[in-house]
Amino acid sequence: MAALGAWAKAIARVMCVACAAIGVAVASGNASDRVALERYRLDPVRSGVAFDVEYLWHSRLSMRFGRMRAQLAGAEDGLAAARVSVTIDAASLEANMPFVAGIVEGDEMLDAARYPSIRFVSTRFVRTGASSGLLEGQLTIRTTTRPVTLVVTLDETPRGAPGDARPLAFSADGHFSRAAFGLSRWPAAVGDDVHMRIYVEFVRERANP
Repeated sequence: MAALGAWAKAIARVMCVACAAIGVAVASGNASDRVALERYRLDPVRSGVAFDVEYLWHSRLSMRFGRMRAQLAGAEDGLAAARVSVTIDAASLEANMPFVAGIVEGDEMLDAARYPSIRFVSTRFVRTGASSGLLEGQLTIRTTTRPVTLVVTLDETPRGAPGDARPLAFSADGHFSRAAFGLSRWPAAVGDDVHMRIYVEFVRERANP
């Protein structure tokens, strides 16, 4: 009888440990599920990409890409830990001089038929102020990838109804040499320094479980 009592106590201790372990695992799983259910959706109406470059010495050639995709990952704790990727449709160019769009999309510049996407992927964000920072990343145009650094301004303007999840919105400004990407045609008429501005707004939403 004493032996049976000892076995019963041992089994009870094992069951307690197992139950505790299962409880921890379930709690951990629920926390992971909460994080996994959070998604960020790009608001295309409030997002866009624009380039501008000096043209004929004293004017600016302004270009806007009408179609883009963007993804935001790891932003549960803010932009500092997030990774941003932006994919631009190179054939969706609009310019303040309409005839220029076809030239820039053509095979002597972007060659959008062969290289349909321009892509930026962030590698690091360094906060420089309460609503500003530096976003480092890789810019790919055609077959060339170069590092770029963008100056970020966080947009903290309240939007939506009270109680709605606040969007994560920011603009990112930077410059790059078009010659560094093999886009060196017409140097006498078009400047080399290209100003790039990305504006994105991500809306936080919860996926269906």
